[in-house]
Amino acid sequence: MQNKFNPPSRISACTRAVALALGLMAAAPLALAQSNTTTTIYGEVKAAAGASIVLQNLDTGVLRTLTPDAAGRFQANSMPPGRYQLRLVRNGKVEATQEVEALVGSGVEANFGIVNTLDTVTVSGAAKRIDVSNTNNGVVFTAKELKALPVAADVAAVIQLTPGVVRGTNGQYGNAPSIAGSGQSENSFYVNGFPITNILTQVGASELPFGAIGNMQVLSGGYGAEFGRSTGGVVNITTKSGSNKFEVGGKLSWIPGSLKGKPYDTFYPNTGEHPATDGKLQYWNQGNESSSKVVGLYAGGPLIQNKLFAFVALEQTRSDSESIAASTASGVSSPTGWSKSNGKTERYLAKLDYNLTDDHHFELTKLYDKTTSSSQGFGFNYSTLTHDDIAGNGKQTYVNCCGSGSAPGADISIVKYTGYLSDALTVTAVYGDSRTKHSRTPAGYNPSLAQTSSAVSARVPTLTYANPQTVTGSLVDPESGDRQKGMRLDVEYKWGEHSLRGGIDRLDVNSVVGNSLAGGYRWTYRKAADPTRAINGAFETPFQGGGFGTQGYYVSKDIDTNLARPSGVQSAQYIQDHWQVTDRVLLDLGLRREQFTNYTSNGDAFISQRNMIAPRLGATWDFAGDGSLKLFANAGRYHLPVPSNLSSNMAAPLTRTSEMFTYTGVDANGAPTGLHAISKPYSANNAYGQSRDAREVTAIGLKPLSQDEFSLGLEKALNKSLVVGANFLYRRLNDTNDDTCDQRPIEAWALKNGVDTSHWGGFQCAIMNPGRDNNLWIDFAGGKGLQRVDISAAEWGTPKPARNYKAFNLFAEHPFRDGWYGKVTYTLSYLKGNMEGQTDTLGGGDVALTVSDDHKELMYNAYGYLPSDHRHAIKAYGFLQVTPEVTVGANLSLISGGPRNCLGELPDALHDDTAGSYGSAYFYCNGKPSPRGSMGRLPWTAQLDMNVAYMPAAVKGLSLKADVFNLLNRRSITRYNESREDGGAISETYLQVAGRTGPRSVRLTAEYNLSF
Repeated sequence: MQNKFNPPSRISACTRAVALALGLMAAAPLALAQSNTTTTIYGEVKAAAGASIVLQNLDTGVLRTLTPDAAGRFQANSMPPGRYQLRLVRNGKVEATQEVEALVGSGVEANFGIVNTLDTVTVSGAAKRIDVSNTNNGVVFTAKELKALPVAADVAAVIQLTPGVVRGTNGQYGNAPSIAGSGQSENSFYVNGFPITNILTQVGASELPFGAIGNMQVLSGGYGAEFGRSTGGVVNITTKSGSNKFEVGGKLSWIPGSLKGKPYDTFYPNTGEHPATDGKLQYWNQGNESSSKVVGLYAGGPLIQNKLFAFVALEQTRSDSESIAASTASGVSSPTGWSKSNGKTERYLAKLDYNLTDDHHFELTKLYDKTTSSSQGFGFNYSTLTHDDIAGNGKQTYVNCCGSGSAPGADISIVKYTGYLSDALTVTAVYGDSRTKHSRTPAGYNPSLAQTSSAVSARVPTLTYANPQTVTGSLVDPESGDRQKGMRLDVEYKWGEHSLRGGIDRLDVNSVVGNSLAGGYRWTYRKAADPTRAINGAFETPFQGGGFGTQGYYVSKDIDTNLARPSGVQSAQYIQDHWQVTDRVLLDLGLRREQFTNYTSNGDAFISQRNMIAPRLGATWDFAGDGSLKLFANAGRYHLPVPSNLSSNMAAPLTRTSEMFTYTGVDANGAPTGLHAISKPYSANNAYGQSRDAREVTAIGLKPLSQDEFSLGLEKALNKSLVVGANFLYRRLNDTNDDTCDQRPIEAWALKNGVDTSHWGGFQCAIMNPGRDNNLWIDFAGGKGLQRVDISAAEWGTPKPARNYKAFNLFAEHPFRDGWYGKVTYTLSYLKGNMEGQTDTLGGGDVALTVSDDHKELMYNAYGYLPSDHRHAIKAYGFLQVTPEVTVGANLSLISGGPRNCLGELPDALHDDTAGSYGSAYFYCNGKPSPRGSMGRLPWTAQLDMNVAYMPAAVKGLSLKADVFNLLNRRSITRYNESREDGGAISETYLQVAGRTGPRSVRLTAEYNLSF
């Protein structure tokens, strides 16, 4: 049987030569014919003369009519995912029909054979069992599957079902996954074609009501030229939409604390060196409890039949928890040793779909995501293991805050247009705007009140110095937040055997990030021993200032703000050719060009990476020509931008000034009155809010983080009920961007070139390409301005980054048939290198600012198996319709343990006092080399989740479900404290259990749906 995507036509040899040249240039994964929010429906009519194919969306009634070519082939690109009826029409009469379900980012084939023209024939099961139209590595989850499977109601949990995905090893990055060997900041997330990845850090993403997900595609490799800004995976979500049928519903979900398994206590390890603590209790965790409740409502339907549709989903989660907050080291009792927290997560989605005509479709999506949490400390006594209700500190309230792993939040608007201008030409355009705010607010905080500080000796005896501001120190600046504006345009044109697709996109990112003094500033009261003596930075003495200054009393207005306004522009252009070379062979030839620019708070570009070329090549072979066996391969290059939070760390303006006054009184809020300035704002360290010179922040000609990838695989439909497959994936990191803080090579260069460094304040770190020659601009404060400093890779001493991932995946899938669905996957993988990526296990939570390359000594013995290396992974999930009223589901995960390390201090023989010390961050133990991953393996983790759902026939639309997570309550160890040394001695927490899988929990859900 002939099949395939594109109708044949004559095409010039020149054009074919260009297309072939593009393919030979390519080194990356396939460029899909459908966009990242749509699907493709294609097939063949055996007798094409006079025939037309009518596609009707069964939910919205929208029609699209296609005329098969002379060979009988037809193809409908850029179709919304959903259920479709295809009708073969000839001379106004329907000859045959069939139904298909088209999933996001995929293709579905439906063929019409020779039919009886006297009667209408309904063809069932004619769709191919394997999608031979693409070569990506990934899976698609439908709303039906997500509802039936026992999985936590968040995107990160669903991603874990995908082969090659493991949980991140650093909890500071939250639940962001590691996909196919990547770091936790290397994934891209989309909703209805618009990126929702964390704007500031690239770790994780904004979320939507879980029940609003229509399709969720997780790509772990092989994605096309239209996708970029990712070296990990792509998570591509399309939401539900309204249809011609009215539907309303709601759900109540509860995870009671009383049904949770008890957590284990934390004990000090037996080090043999600390008899006071060895084997003894550190944290009593038995009293830790948490519970959560979810309320959800949704409604959808036609506002105008077949024309205008609406869908709305509202979801609110409330959680409460209490847990130990102090260790036994803090003493028998602690006034803040017990923490009580509560949280509220609000997620809303609204979607309008308008069909101006069958050929012109408009979408509007509104997405809102806000997480508010608060915590407060109370007293706890270790002698009685009890806590009281006496608050030991003020309550803190957080909104979408704080740290790399915090929920970023979102307020997003997305507008999309799809135009089927002809059978051959389709245009799509997307514009979106996303913004979010971050805050940390202590209880009782009044932002209009300045802080005051007054020692008794600095007070005028006749005055009263009030201090009504209850908050001291710094808070997240009230302006903190992120905004992103994005737009893209895609054009697709079918030309003979070619389905050509090209597009452009642009993202403008702006953030405000940093801290400032609570109340905006602080009044610090002072007294000079000699009022007539000049004060450093002042133009008058206190005596000259008058008021109480004649007695030596004065006040300073202190401002301490580290507020950055980083911004960036990410743009790309791509072209791809979905080329049906023969009836059975399909090539995907793609080329992507990207540009990343990061700006300082002053608007100066400090990273400008241009003309990054990412070729993509994919091929698929329908071996038997009947869609039963597919062989595929792809290869390509990918680039990753530097997150804008790097600017807030490396090029943030710091304002730390004091302006001095004399005064004549103090008001009721503790603020001085009768002020007379005796100085201008003065900074002892020259911190007047200026940024570093953008040219000093990064190496000259900084290369982007890039990765190359190759994969090949096969899928075989053994019968209608069983599909099996295998694929191999290889990834290699080429370059990365990281901060280096080693001043020694610069001092050596200055000495060799006779440069005076006596006035130089020192090296403040810069972003470089580890393992390469890195040249810098440096101002040595010698009156010559910026000087170019050229330093070779050997002089820097850090090796080239290495991260190699090899994985062999097997799967067997039983499509939903005969009342059950199931899938089993096995992954054998190896992840080895000297760098984890933009995120790492050793350092803190700052993205793209790892500890690894700060000094060359940190990279000694750093090559080995990386933390996300799990040799074996078995995942199985599915559900069974036991009776029309009862469904059971299961989700099993068996993953071998990651590698273990022993980290310690740098041996004295290698220590250089001018380089500083990073404590126990070196791959040395007891003074000897301890190569990465050489200390054995963590144990396997095994988790079985199950559920049962009851849908009584007597109450149509009602569903009662119980999910049990970690049914067997296995508490596998996932991490040890690997830092052996502390101040020259063995750390008292070396080899302490630092992480386990969570205890058993139960989720009870009642849901009601009414359709009419």
